[in-house]
Amino acid sequence: MRLAFCSIAACASLSTAAALAMGAEGAPKSLRLYYGDMPFWRAEVVRLALFVGDVPFDDVRDQTRAELMAEGKLPFGAVPVLEVDGKILSQTQAIAVYCAKLAGLHPDDPWLAAKVDEALGGCTDATGTIGGTMRLPAEEKVAARQAMVAPEGRLTLHLGGLEKLAAVNGGCGHMVGTSLTVADVAVWRLAGWISSGVVDGIPADYFASTFPSLRKVCELVDAHPKVVEWKQLHPTNYS
Repeated sequence: MRLAFCSIAACASLSTAAALAMGAEGAPKSLRLYYGDMPFWRAEVVRLALFVGDVPFDDVRDQTRAELMAEGKLPFGAVPVLEVDGKILSQTQAIAVYCAKLAGLHPDDPWLAAKVDEALGGCTDATGTIGGTMRLPAEEKVAARQAMVAPEGRLTLHLGGLEKLAAVNGGCGHMVGTSLTVADVAVWRLAGWISSGVVDGIPADYFASTFPSLRKVCELVDAHPKVVEWKQLHPTNYS
């Protein structure tokens, strides 16, 4: 499915940046993102970055992991992967940063860019901590997750680091700087997964009640016109 969208007034500056990026020498002629039809943050952060920046891409959701492996498109054996003019880019953070630069959602300033990458790394750490419990028996899984969301728990430590980044940034509703970046989108979708009720053992209100600066980031992202539009286009993933 080929996605191409027109800009709106609220995103004019981002769209201008994206247009400049796409017009630069070496800009890609085609982008194909491979991931299943689910709003997990590792792929959704890439989809939304491109969508917000009006960067056309093929949103491929119907190929199985086995099919992609057979085609040689999974160098690390995992999705998401991004096909850029026939070449494969893998690893969530690399894909997210690349697409955010195309979309105008990654700062030019080296320090601010590094802080965005730091936030993405924090999201990856939090995901890995939860992921480490996935294969535990049900009763052990719930107990392990209850321990990790305790005040001194491992997940609270990871998300607390992200909370500090947002708070140090003035608690303005952005992880870095004063405008939307890919770090904001990543935190928003990570929070959506953690708070969805599908992760047994983690209370649905844990994120919102424990991390006020991150909650503000999520509220601003959720109200962004392009994010609202994206959710309307994918109602089964955002009921």
